[in-house]
Amino acid sequence: MKSNYHILGLPEGANEEEIKKAYRKLALQYHPDVNSDASAEKFHEIKEAYQALTSAKTDNNSEKYTSNKGKIFSRRHNRWLTQEELDDLKKQSERYRKKKETDEKLEALRDFEDLKTSKVYKAFPYIAVAGILFAFLLMADFYMNPVKSNVQYHSTKRISLIEGMLVGFAQPEFIISEIYTIDERNIKHNASYIGEVANIFYENQHIELLQSPIFKIDLGYKIFDNYFIDTMSKKKAFHYPLGIFILIICGLTLLFKGPTPFYYAALNIAVFGVPILSIVFILFSFAR
Repeated sequence: MKSNYHILGLPEGANEEEIKKAYRKLALQYHPDVNSDASAEKFHEIKEAYQALTSAKTDNNSEKYTSNKGKIFSRRHNRWLTQEELDDLKKQSERYRKKKETDEKLEALRDFEDLKTSKVYKAFPYIAVAGILFAFLLMADFYMNPVKSNVQYHSTKRISLIEGMLVGFAQPEFIISEIYTIDERNIKHNASYIGEVANIFYENQHIELLQSPIFKIDLGYKIFDNYFIDTMSKKKAFHYPLGIFILIICGLTLLFKGPTPFYYAALNIAVFGVPILSIVFILFSFAR
């Protein structure tokens, strides 16, 4: 007895595409409507063989589909899984995550222990103490009454606040007068004023320079004869922001001590930034 594959001229186990291709070829050859000489019985035999084979293929695909019934397709693992398998994989992922977190914490602690042996860590207590004392010294110099010393008028540099405007007496509110003076050691000082005030200085013999008592930062002038001008401008002094910065960075380093990136950043800023800024401030203050 001929098999359905043999009727279609196919080897046993041919796939669905091969079956369809063979059927179309034979149908053109044996269909009565296409070929009047063809046998109706032959075409009927071909059709039954085709239907039997395609029906078997459909049943096989249905079995494959129903075999996944009750399973869940995991895109992460690219396969079908039972609920038990999926739960087990989730537990494994959670164990891996916790292990990774534990390893990272242990590594951070080891790095922190290594940091404690470094020169930066050992230097911080000394820098912190010196920095805090220096910050209080800055605050004291900022808030203490200024000292006065006699100076002589030297020159005036006028700056226009509006580009293109001619500097003169017509609109003094748009002029900055930078007054230069010389003390008894022939050191030049300066202070800025809004307006045309040069004549007030060179017409007066008694000009007093105001300076911070410790670091000798120029704060302004006092002039009194017919006029009285007090322009003590502490905005020129860098005492306050530098003192606050030192206190904050040292405080943060002490409060947030631990194996964290924030602490490492604060520690390095304190150890390197505080001394550098303090030295620059002192050099600037006493450079004449």
